Order: sequence, then C-alpha cells, then structure tokens
Amino acid sequence: MAFGYEYLMVYLPAFNRESFLLFVHNPAGSTKLRDYSGGVERVVGQPPLSAVSRATVGGETRFTVDAHTVSGDDGSRYWSARTREFNARYLGVARSGPDQSGMVSAGSRPLIPGRNEIRGRAVRGSQRQLQDYVNEHEPTLTRALVAALPPRLQELGASLRWVSPLARDDYAEYRDADFLRAVGLAQFSSELAGFWPAGGPSWDALAVVTTPEARTIPGIVMVEAKSHIPEIYGSGCQAGPHSRGLIEKSLAAARNWYGARPDADWTGALYQSANRLAYLYFIREWLKRPAWLVNLYFENDPYRPTCRDAWEKELDKVRNALGLTGATAGVIELYLPGLIAGEPTLPQVAAVEKPRNPAPASPGPLATAGSFAAWRDRWTALAEYGGPAVPDPRSRIDQVVRHWTEPIPGEWKRGADRQLHGARYRRGDLHTARSGEHAIEYEILCAQFDRIRCFGCRLLDGVNAFPLSRDTAGGGRRANVEADMLLLAEHEGAYRLFLCEVKDKSNDPWFATVESLRQLRLFLANPESQNVFAHRGVVSGLPAAIPVTALVLAPPGFYSSRGKKANALKPAHELIARCSTDLGADIRLAVWDPSRQEIRDLQGRAR
Repeated sequence: MAFGYEYLMVYLPAFNRESFLLFVHNPAGSTKLRDYSGGVERVVGQPPLSAVSRATVGGETRFTVDAHTVSGDDGSRYWSARTREFNARYLGVARSGPDQSGMVSAGSRPLIPGRNEIRGRAVRGSQRQLQDYVNEHEPTLTRALVAALPPRLQELGASLRWVSPLARDDYAEYRDADFLRAVGLAQFSSELAGFWPAGGPSWDALAVVTTPEARTIPGIVMVEAKSHIPEIYGSGCQAGPHSRGLIEKSLAAARNWYGARPDADWTGALYQSANRLAYLYFIREWLKRPAWLVNLYFENDPYRPTCRDAWEKELDKVRNALGLTGATAGVIELYLPGLIAGEPTLPQVAAVEKPRNPAPASPGPLATAGSFAAWRDRWTALAEYGGPAVPDPRSRIDQVVRHWTEPIPGEWKRGADRQLHGARYRRGDLHTARSGEHAIEYEILCAQFDRIRCFGCRLLDGVNAFPLSRDTAGGGRRANVEADMLLLAEHEGAYRLFLCEVKDKSNDPWFATVESLRQLRLFLANPESQNVFAHRGVVSGLPAAIPVTALVLAPPGFYSSRGKKANALKPAHELIARCSTDLGADIRLAVWDPSRQEIRDLQGRAR
C-alpha cells in the first residue's frame, strides 16, 4: 500500500510522549496519523485539527517530504530511519530513546525544548556521582585531573573552570552548538555542523583549562563518566541515511588520525566511545585547540560497585575492539572512588594519559565492595541495558558466566524460614483483584493448581514470594533476592523443583533470564532453600536432593512482542545454551497457557 504523504509534522512531548514525528496527509484521502519512531508502523487515532495545531511548533515543523511506498517491514524501516534523521536534524535531541550518538537520554531528567541541553538532578549512578564531585567536592576532582594534564601545564600553574554540570544551572549538560558556546568556542559552530550532524554527544561534564596571565591558549576538558561496565556498551549508531554518511566519514578520519586498525568497528556497540574520540579529533585537528577527553570511572559506586581491576580488564578489551594499539593523544583515564551519601573516601586517586603503566590496584575503599549487595547488584547491571537490543551480547554472556562462578560474599544465607510453611499463595492480594504477574501466580497456585501440568509433571506443592537471601544491611525485603514461585512436581515417581521468575509485560527475556540465573545460583548454594518442601510436610518421603530447573515463565506474547522483547530472545537463548554447557545450569524459557492449564517449554523441548 502506497502512502504519498505530503507533510511531516513534529509533535511536542506534551502531545505524544512516545515520539516527536508523525507522518500525515495522504492525498488519496487517508489522513490517520502514523508513527514510525518505534521501528514499525503504528496507526494513531486522528485528533481534532485544533489539537494538532496546538501541539505543533508552527512554521518550523511542517514541510514537504517525498512519497515512499510502505511495503511491510521494509517500508516501516524506511520511515523509521527518516524519523530518526529528521529528529536529529531539526530537533537536535529526542525526549527518549537513542539519539544521533547512540545514547539514551538521561532517565527522567527533562530535555529543554529548542535547546541542546539535558537538565535536572540525577538520582544515582555515574551522573549523580559526577554532579556531586563537580558541585560539592570540586577541589578533589580538579586536583586529580590537573595531575593528569601534561607536565608543562602543571608547571605553569594550570587551573580548571567547570562549566557543567553546575547546580546553579540545574545540572545542565550540553551538546552540539551549545557545547561549543559553553567552552568558549561558539565561533566554530559552522565547522562542527560540517563535521557531525545535529544530535551529537551530550557531555557529562565540561571544563576550561587556563593558565595565569593567559600564557597558553585556553583548553577544554570533555568528561565521559561511567559507574559500571555495561554503561560502556550501547546499541550502536542509529542515524538515518542522511546523517550516517557524514558520521561514517568523520569516524574514518578520526580512526586514521589515531592510527587505529582500519577494520575496527566504530559504529557498533562501542559507538559511544568512538564518537567521543571523534570529537576530540575535531577539536584538536580541525580547530587546532588544546583539548582532553577524560574517561572517568568511579570505583565501587554503591549503586553498582565495580573495582579497579574489573575496570582495567574491561578497558583493555575496549581498546582492542576499537583498534587502538598505540598512544592515544589527549585521552585521560581517571579513576575516582564512589561517594557514599555525598561523602568521599579518598585513600588513592589515580589518573593517567594513555598509554599507561597501571599502578597496582588498590583495595576498594567502600564498605560495599565485596559485599553481598555488590554481588547482587552486579547481576542487575548485567540484566539492564538501554536501547532496543542487548549491546554486545557475547561480552555480556561471558560476564554472566564469570559472575556465576565467583563465590557469593557476605552473610546472605537464610536458615529454616517458618513463614514458608503455611499457605501456597503468600502475597497480600489473595482476596482482592490481581493483575499481571500476581494473577499468573494465583492461577497456578490457587485457581487451577490440581489440574496443571508443568513440563508434563503434575504439581504436588508450591509457594510464591520465595526469599533466597537475608538482608544484612537493614534494607528490608527490598534489599533481598526473591523468586516469584517455587514448585514441587512429580512424574512417574521422579520429583523435580521449578524455580520460577514470572513475567507478564515488564522487562524482556534477556533481563528475566539473568534474574533467573541469579536466583538459581543462590538456591543451589543454600541447602535450607532446597529443603523447604520437606519442612512444609505436604508430601512425605521426599528425597534429600531433588533436581531443580529454573524457569522464566510468561504468556506467549512476552516473547513475541515486537521491539525490545523480540530482540532480546536470541541473546537469551544463547545465554541459556552457554550456561547449560559451561555451568551445567538447567534454565528454560517457559510459557504459561491457562486455557490448556499447562506450563511448557517455549521451544517445545521435553522434560
């Protein structure tokens, strides 16, 4: 079906929270709005013309586009690419989802319409850490960075003036022309437009380097901060055809300038690192101005602790993947300890301009390093990701397998737990309306329990809200790890346990699989958890050891929904296969079918 759209309208977030761009007005008479921002065609109900006018920026956001035949996925991909291209070219930034740099906008912090800024106080992670350092512990940050600058600047008494993210400016971060204005290079906006399309990197922090009596040309410092390893990786370059050509041309020039391997992929999972390197090349080579790219890594951020040794091992892989085999002029790797409740613990601060001779890694300065909470949060970090697809799944799978084999630290094991000896359904909504995951648990444990077959087995007993660890830091239930259900089943005299991570619509198959593996690791390491059904006494004569299968249990639509869920299915299967061969872990993606009263394998495998 051909849609000869004559106009393209850009909508403000107040009108449509999911996207900015909608294609409208088919000359044949079909005037329903269509949204392609998610990669597929979505028909949107036609609002009154007055609502369209109020939600559209008049004059600047209506223009003619060429007609293009929409033919299944090919047509959707075409208009999706055009959407991203126009978003980048005319809006500069998008409210959510990947931008021209392959980055995801900063959580709930609002974008300022019409300006290339991100504003607002971050809650946690690298953005919060950096905001606190710049505004509350600036001398510590400045000393560490100045010590990493060339010796000549130190001899001349160089100092830093931080221009972002400043509390008085609502922690604004800058990109594109606003980035140049912030560091005093506004006169080069046209040069930047010729080097990179709109929607370029948004800088976590910016500073200007000066010397007394202006003995040197002012330099700029561009900071990219990270708190945990998955932040390094992304979904790659998402630019449309118009912008992609300029990006690839500039990346190739930068890659050549750095002496990187010509075959190194700078548009894939490490695109964020690559485009930051490209901007450093632009400032140093095109503008002939002194500049430094500071990759700032927080050690043991309480949110998701990562030690120095883990950082350095991963960064060696990053440099190799980017084809960087020699010195990288102007790039500084800076390590700072994570702040605890706004207070730094600073036994050692290290910074080095590559290439480096790493100093021996110091022990983590925070009490959370090596704790159960750090171990637990590492799983969450491996499960979460931004963008529509799992970034660098092979690397993530390697990290998951390594994390499984590591000892579980701390006093986490629960003893015999009497709260598990009562009713099967333990949540507080037993006698009220239930929805989502709780509705699935209720159907299995209460409404249809005696009729259900689980992988061909009949259910004998079960319990939900199954705690797998005990809180030792006063965080209550929120700080623990919990399985949604533990089921006891039997087939021809053989018993089996099913440890279930129940999903309805939230998250995706990759996330659920990693969560399920974490639960299985804890369950297998604690005999008390494995013996709960012997204590419940519903079934007598149970053997001491019963094999266990971990299940991600969800309706069929959880696995087939377009977008992030469908994209995550293949990496989830690859992770499961790897864990089966390397770890001997039995984990399955399973389907809950209430009409057939059945829990079955998604791939149709036997028991």
